[in-house]
Amino acid sequence: MNPCVTPMEFLSAELFFGNNTMKRVKLKGEPTEGECPWHWATQCLYNSYIWSVELLFEGDVKAVTIHLNNRDISLKIKKVRKKTTGFTVCVQPVYWYSEFHNIALFIETWRSQGATHFIVYFHSSTLEVRRLLEYYEILGIMKLESWPSFGPLSPEITFNFPSFDSSTYRVGHTLAQNLCALEMETELGAIADFDEVMVSDESLLIDYIEKIMKNEKVGAISFEHLLVKFEPKISGSRYLGALNPVFLNRNGPPKVVFNSSSVDIILTHSVRRFIGNETIVKANGSLLHYRHNSYTESAEEVKKPYKLFPSYPYLHLKRISKTIEKVFGSQIPSYNSTYLHLLNQCISKIVGEGKCRSTVAYCKQYMEPLTDWVYDKTADFFLS
Repeated sequence: MNPCVTPMEFLSAELFFGNNTMKRVKLKGEPTEGECPWHWATQCLYNSYIWSVELLFEGDVKAVTIHLNNRDISLKIKKVRKKTTGFTVCVQPVYWYSEFHNIALFIETWRSQGATHFIVYFHSSTLEVRRLLEYYEILGIMKLESWPSFGPLSPEITFNFPSFDSSTYRVGHTLAQNLCALEMETELGAIADFDEVMVSDESLLIDYIEKIMKNEKVGAISFEHLLVKFEPKISGSRYLGALNPVFLNRNGPPKVVFNSSSVDIILTHSVRRFIGNETIVKANGSLLHYRHNSYTESAEEVKKPYKLFPSYPYLHLKRISKTIEKVFGSQIPSYNSTYLHLLNQCISKIVGEGKCRSTVAYCKQYMEPLTDWVYDKTADFFLS
């Protein structure tokens, strides 16, 4: 996370190679959003940046030391693994999250469409959400990544700059998305929220993706938005409403499935840049988005052939119910929608005032008194 820089500004660094040699370089900064400040958060001081240098092959880099003001910070190098067969879905930082019932449906629908792995960046949630996430982690299909607050600035600049958490809005999400694209071990990847799943008009999602991706020029497939509601609501009906979803004609941003070996910079709703000459194609399919406020939308209902579970739907519902019972026992907790409503009111206030406030930091005053939240407090995850 960095204040905007000009094309003439660099970070000085030393690269240390395995053959005991060292090279001094200048790292060029580039905002992941392609602009700084980001047009969605023009008053934010900090933006997500990538700092890089292009090298001729000189052996494996073992460590890097960057120079920040009067400090030297040494960082280890982590190689990007060779990608394997499979399909990973990333969930960007989870904060103040309470909709545990969405998580079970999310995992089951994506797995039924061919997803094999999940990576979730975690900041805070209710105890019920955390228990469910940990269950899937123990199962071996989910990896929980730490995403604590950015933490304090170094003492020598504390008085000159606002804290990270109070001047980032949601820009940190772009940082997490690009880390996830590097972190995933599979060739195929997607970024989605806990209330979204992608489906194809033609076949099982994974089969459709693999067919389209056979064209080496295709690096990503874009799925257009389609709003969904469940009748009855899944939060109190054993998920029966998911069998015959209602589709609403309401516009929204698309999301993409991508080749993780091809993308250079990934955004929430698109790929900003590929490594080579790959392109994005529009999918014969949709991003199904079952938002909490779909029940109050005045959008027109539309007929679509989509099913959340392409085959054996009752078997999937049974598996969801067994998971919920295994995690929570016979006393399944009731869902308290107050948490979500208050969070959305806080976010609306931030957006309405046009101020650059972090949801994590600003909404704490409203959210923290509501329940005993579980926080990620991993020390030294972010350096500042």
